[in-house]
Amino acid sequence: MKTAFFYILTAVVLSLPATDSFALRCGSKLVAEGDYKYKVLLACGPPVSREVIGYIDREQRDERIRVMKIEEWIIKSNNVYYRLEFEGNVLVNVDWVDRQ
Repeated sequence: MKTAFFYILTAVVLSLPATDSFALRCGSKLVAEGDYKYKVLLACGPPVSREVIGYIDREQRDERIRVMKIEEWIIKSNNVYYRLEFEGNVLVNVDWVDRQ
């Protein structure tokens, strides 16, 4: 009985969709998508590179359209470089940077 329950539970857990979210460890702190810039700065320190790569229209209320910067940061953590993308003030994407 316990064995059957274990197999069913395992099958259910394995069938759940995987998430694309990625957490980055900076020292002893974690940074994840949805965090604000100030939290990333406090956890990881200043970026190696910081560039504005575009703008995005996010929200429209009546005649007003809210335009936000898309900013790319390159940070180094544990001798690995990461690319962080911010829309406005919010972290939306974290990628590992392949250095060749």
